[in-house]
Amino acid sequence: MPSAVATASTTDGDDKVTRHFPDEMRAACEAVRLASIVCVETQRTLTSGEKVSKSDDSPVTVADFAAQCIVTSVLRESHPDIQMVAEESADDLRGEANAPLLDRVTSLVNKVILRADSEKEKPEDGSMVRLMFNEEVADAIDRGGKTDPSRSGKYWILDPIDGTKGFINKRQYAIALALMDDGEIVGGVLGCPNMPSEPIPPGSTEIPTEPPGVVFFSATDAGAVMRIATEVTHTHGRDASYMESWGDSIVAAHDATRELTRALGVVNPPVRIDSMAKYGALARGDTDMYLRFPPKTYREKVWDHAAGAAVVTEAGGIITDGAGNGLDFASGRFLDVEGGIVASSTAELHEKLLKQIEAQGLVEK
Repeated sequence: MPSAVATASTTDGDDKVTRHFPDEMRAACEAVRLASIVCVETQRTLTSGEKVSKSDDSPVTVADFAAQCIVTSVLRESHPDIQMVAEESADDLRGEANAPLLDRVTSLVNKVILRADSEKEKPEDGSMVRLMFNEEVADAIDRGGKTDPSRSGKYWILDPIDGTKGFINKRQYAIALALMDDGEIVGGVLGCPNMPSEPIPPGSTEIPTEPPGVVFFSATDAGAVMRIATEVTHTHGRDASYMESWGDSIVAAHDATRELTRALGVVNPPVRIDSMAKYGALARGDTDMYLRFPPKTYREKVWDHAAGAAVVTEAGGIITDGAGNGLDFASGRFLDVEGGIVASSTAELHEKLLKQIEAQGLVEK
């Protein structure tokens, strides 16, 4: 059967879109939906005291922790035998000094638990939903933060908020969840709560934030559920569209991308968009390519690309490193890539990009 990619609102609890998906992916969609709720509500009122800096100076917020707790808890209940590989750990929440932060995370989690309970039919025995205590929340977060990928069996790869800087600055971000089976991606969910449902025009820099946004689903061999768009058109040459991230630290990477796209004759300015929402935009047909050239000292993490790769490939796109190698999400928590990451809408465009990358010396021969 053909693969499937579908879209829906991030707050839509109806299972019509996913009814033909494997059971694991239906649970994944529900987990991301609930995590999206806490992210939308938290982003509106986020304060400076609700975010901290990790050891690598990257930011993390109470919403990152709450979203990871929600996703791991939902999936542990539905599929307890499937392990989780996730970005965050609860180290920054434990200890007396961090008690207020953990209190806030627990409060956010319990609000979502109560909301989810209100959507269900009440049990006849009159039993009530059980809320979580601080230590349970921290333990749930750590169920993902301490596990490594494997080439055997099933496991999840989660980034509770990909694009935390975008989240903090009220731009685009994504809740990104992928399912692995024996070292291969078999499904992915990208919750993009701020992403507009309409296509993003080329050259967009101020993309409207429109909660409840969009969630992208993909599952291998799930059948055709819903197309990513009613009509997807792909362009090459001068009319092609490409994407860049926000941030001063990647100016050199932007220079490499722009030089490469100019060499291909592209005249459209880039779409500026944070996070793995870029992969959703590519899968939907909003743009034609995404090129990522981080500093050579930077190591990509599996959770920053797994769900996006799932959505793009199931929509018919291609994603490799700059040398044309497939991405290996089973070799550890880091991705070993040569010459950056290249995602494109068609095989023809991808081949042109790889040839130009080699011609410009962005990969070692």
